[in-house]
Amino acid sequence: MKNIKTEGLWLNRLFKQSGTSNAVSQNKAYFAHRYHPDHSAQDKNPFRALFVNDGKNQFNLEARESDFQQVFKHELAMSTGTNEHVESSLSYDSTAIDATEDSPSHSHVPLESRYIVLYCYSETLDTKTFRLRRQDGQHFDYLPGQYVTISVEIGGQEYKRSYSLASTPTRPGSLEITVKRDPNGGVVSNWLNDNLKEGDTLNVKGPYGKFTCARVVPPKILLLAAGSGIVPIMSMLRWLADTNARTDVILVLSFRTQYDMIFGDELKLIATRHKNIKLFITLTKESLIYSQQFGLTGRVNEKMLAACVPDVPERVIYLCGPCAFMTETKQYLQNLDLPAGQLLCESFNVNTSQVSGQAKLQHYSVGRPSRNQTGNHRVRFAKSGKTIIADGAITLLELAEKSGIAIGHECRAGNCGECMVKCLKGNIEMTGQAEIDDIDRKKGWVYACCAYPVSNVVLDV
Repeated sequence: MKNIKTEGLWLNRLFKQSGTSNAVSQNKAYFAHRYHPDHSAQDKNPFRALFVNDGKNQFNLEARESDFQQVFKHELAMSTGTNEHVESSLSYDSTAIDATEDSPSHSHVPLESRYIVLYCYSETLDTKTFRLRRQDGQHFDYLPGQYVTISVEIGGQEYKRSYSLASTPTRPGSLEITVKRDPNGGVVSNWLNDNLKEGDTLNVKGPYGKFTCARVVPPKILLLAAGSGIVPIMSMLRWLADTNARTDVILVLSFRTQYDMIFGDELKLIATRHKNIKLFITLTKESLIYSQQFGLTGRVNEKMLAACVPDVPERVIYLCGPCAFMTETKQYLQNLDLPAGQLLCESFNVNTSQVSGQAKLQHYSVGRPSRNQTGNHRVRFAKSGKTIIADGAITLLELAEKSGIAIGHECRAGNCGECMVKCLKGNIEMTGQAEIDDIDRKKGWVYACCAYPVSNVVLDV
């Protein structure tokens, strides 16, 4: 670990992002309870020498409200390509494409490194957390809420899966992924729970994703999650708590039973120690007697949200969990007058139609393009010299793969940007999961994994 005095610029930038004062000011707090109880991690904690727990948090949220509204709308538009909810579809028209630029506005080159497993923790009976550290000792640069892709070999076959990070960049010595067993036969998730042990190594690539509160921290946040959807939410919560962010935070979490509560003890401890963080937990399969200690019972519904969060329209909401939970919750939020553009979503789904071994970790998807497509579209790959007839039923990435044309990819879900290619001519429609911003869209860049031709097109591939 580097001497903490040499990390001043990094720490100051981190605290500036969260809206707190300078990291080396007198307003300091060290929260050792949020570290797993292994002595080596605490001894090497970079915040130990900097922070002293004074138990006091002062917040001035009103002063940030007006400035935040404009900044957040701009950042959301840049992240999703729209001022609407992130699931809005994107449509590309050749007349709107500026093909004069040769590179995307923010070329993204994820790093792949070898990691060693330091510790394995059982969060629940079917969920484990794995703490990882780069073998070369370097730090991993990421934002809270992002995810990584890991590669493992099972039965002689390589599998790639995407997992959200539960850890926070405020604890830079290691990464943590939290993996729940899949009763429907998830190959990698079940293998990790059954076989991965301390001392094992695996490849980790990333970071990916824009499901984060760290770019512009809202003055009021609602974190909503069900089941394993708590993982990226926990990353953001730890970051907000570690940086002492001056943000009003409400969490509404749903679990089946008290025994399924991932991070349960830590969640309650954080809420106890931070006056600006309120925690509500509902148990869907417990009787009222068992649920009384957690405050709520039953599935999340509109009445419950209105009672727990009376100021829904004033908050930026981060929603993660199973698709059914998210679909219902979004409707409740709309009924409670949540303005468009204040909801960011992430769901976990395996896309079985894709190539074996690939996982789909996506923002809410609107599905296939809405246009009535025919098989008359010609897709010309300019650099390879191949022209393929497209039927509109498969993506540009799948079309390239079937034609022997190599396009890099990782998530196959519109998140990582590895499959970004340039459309030189023609019309392309993309599903709403694509995380591409307006600047790149106007230049003609598309994500091949979720792009479909709706006319004859020419690609710079």
